[in-house]
Amino acid sequence: MAHQIECGKYTVERIPYAEEQQELVTEDVFIARIAPLQTSRILQFAGKSLPKLDGIEHVKRVKRDTRAGNTNGLLVVLCQCKYLDRSQFDAVVQDTEWADLEILVVKVPSNPPYTSAQFEQWSQVWPVTYRPPLKLKKPEFSSDEKGYVEMCLQAAMQMKSNAADTENRARAVVMGKLQTRKIVAQAADTTSESGHPLRHAVMNCIALVADREVARLTAEPTDDNNTGESNSVPVKRSHELCEDRDVGGYLCEGLDVFAVREPCVMCTMALVHSRIGRLFFVEQSHSGGISRYAMHSHKALNHNFTAFVCHLS
Repeated sequence: MAHQIECGKYTVERIPYAEEQQELVTEDVFIARIAPLQTSRILQFAGKSLPKLDGIEHVKRVKRDTRAGNTNGLLVVLCQCKYLDRSQFDAVVQDTEWADLEILVVKVPSNPPYTSAQFEQWSQVWPVTYRPPLKLKKPEFSSDEKGYVEMCLQAAMQMKSNAADTENRARAVVMGKLQTRKIVAQAADTTSESGHPLRHAVMNCIALVADREVARLTAEPTDDNNTGESNSVPVKRSHELCEDRDVGGYLCEGLDVFAVREPCVMCTMALVHSRIGRLFFVEQSHSGGISRYAMHSHKALNHNFTAFVCHLS
């Protein structure tokens, strides 16, 4: 059951990461039955003469042979079948001390387990390693944070009535900063008024933050020698020294985004590039960047963030 948090009028529920919902996928590997004293030698042979394991580093190389009556035997993974067929494998091991070993083909999990439930299921197929990701820790909000989340969601909902219905994308967006418990920017969808197809609420909100940064940097003093060089700390470090700044090294680094409706794919990618911290939205969209493509946790993207769907209690 999903972990839910009560934030005043809203129940906030974290959207699972894509890896949490992955099904068990297996692939074939060659294994050998060996005696324990042969383990190091055969692994050295595999490392020198057979293709290295690729993408299945989570699979344990050795496990006990559980055949009836076999109390000391081991099973060792040698290589993946997708790189060698059986005839090629036999050609490699012939004329070696391993030529007479019993070689089997078995299935092992192709992907590492992301949750404890997956770990238990994967391990039934073949032993695997498991390191619980830190981001799977259940979210816990303080009472102040709950009030902040409710405030920002209410602000977005209040803007909703004044914004045009955009059917499949966010039409009102608020950006907030958890550390200061204040709203940084808010914007509505203006595609109809402006006639510009890219004036989505998220894009407008990011633009407001960008304008604020430009104004701040333009207003910073230069050196006394009139060389035109700024005395300020470089922008990617200045947020570490200035507590009242609204953004960090990237444009919206660490900011929270509150949307009435789930952002579209374009806007979700803009949030990825802006390095937001969290996304909260009330209405899900079948074509949204989160519900359809899980862009908040996509492995191919260089930034991930936590996404929450919010329900009126």
